[in-house]
Amino acid sequence: MAEQESQPAEREQAPSAAEALAADLRRLRLGAGQPSFRTMAKTAGSISHTTLHEAASGSRLPSWTTTRAYVRACGGDEAEWHRRWSAAADGGSVPPAPPAPAAPPAPAAPPVEPSGPPVAADTTADTRVDTAAEPPAAPGRSRRRIWTHAFCLLLGVVLGVGSTLGVVGFRAPNAQPPSAHGCPSGDTEAETAEAAARPAPGPRPATERTASDDSGPSWASRVAFDQQAVSGTEVVLPVLSPVTRGDALVVTMMLTSTCPGAVTVTDSQGDRFRTVGDVTDSLRHRVLLLAAFGAGALTTEDSIRVAHPRASKYHVAVDEFRGVSAVRAVGRASGDAGGTTFSTAANAAACAPGDLLVGTVGSNSGSAPEFGTGWTGLPALRLSSYRLTTAHRIATDPDHCAATGQTTSQWGAVLAVLR
Repeated sequence: MAEQESQPAEREQAPSAAEALAADLRRLRLGAGQPSFRTMAKTAGSISHTTLHEAASGSRLPSWTTTRAYVRACGGDEAEWHRRWSAAADGGSVPPAPPAPAAPPAPAAPPVEPSGPPVAADTTADTRVDTAAEPPAAPGRSRRRIWTHAFCLLLGVVLGVGSTLGVVGFRAPNAQPPSAHGCPSGDTEAETAEAAARPAPGPRPATERTASDDSGPSWASRVAFDQQAVSGTEVVLPVLSPVTRGDALVVTMMLTSTCPGAVTVTDSQGDRFRTVGDVTDSLRHRVLLLAAFGAGALTTEDSIRVAHPRASKYHVAVDEFRGVSAVRAVGRASGDAGGTTFSTAANAAACAPGDLLVGTVGSNSGSAPEFGTGWTGLPALRLSSYRLTTAHRIATDPDHCAATGQTTSQWGAVLAVLR
């Protein structure tokens, strides 16, 4: 019976596949000389230091893109680590890590030249010398040693108390930013309003466009995405699929419990992303849509960088669309939980048949948002109870240009009409 009762406790203590992989990643970093995560991010090139730190925390299984960047930065064997990551992703046990290379033997100490005349080798004499007892210490020397130990002990206590007071002082409330929501005072509602009021990005010259738009507007691919609980204000997304020169890149984003301030998006080819739509609900959950038209050609060696105000979590997705080169109109709205619908109809957006409608909804708790008839959903992002849901459609009726659907969540929605 005692054995049966002990089994659940043992199962609870067994690490998950994500934790086991993270432990081995930490050992790999230790064997590489413990480089800082910022140094590793510079070596990896397309993964932020916060994402690399998250990969080693064991809170969840990192993507293979993140794991590969971590392994590269630490000089690990990519093939071996891909086998280990695949096993963890399949839910199985993580194979044991390859043994670390043995440390080189310590160099032998140089021989000490005797100061006196040479002495013939005699093992008996050596033994007598090595094992001879030290002469007893004089009483004055013993008292000095006692006072020395007492002083060191007192010094250690003083330094420990000082360090503790320093930590407590750092965590004191008066050390926090002087803002009602704990946001830096430099971020203001005026900055947010200014960012939302900026003109939508216009098309690049037609000579730069090489993608075919004969078939009309269409979705091409999900170029990049991520969702994280973060303490930083920047994320670097690796490009997951190539982007055709001249296409449009649309960024949809949700920041939860966020501070006001500007959001900027850039990519490694110098494309300019401008804010198209921006809405914040009563709980400071913010939904944005940004776009870059006539984008440069991107490969999987490129990356997209997003800088944002402080927030508890972010969801961000980048999608490639073809056959559009400008924004015709924008609609935005938000609503509290408890309802049954979401809609941007209250903020009407003009459209014409053939326009491309891109709608995105950020929600918290409740049922997952579902767009209405005629909308094509894109992969939704979810972190805990928070979701970012995006869909698109071709406009057919200029009297019904709104992002509309069903949900019981608290929500914020943005609609962009592209042509």
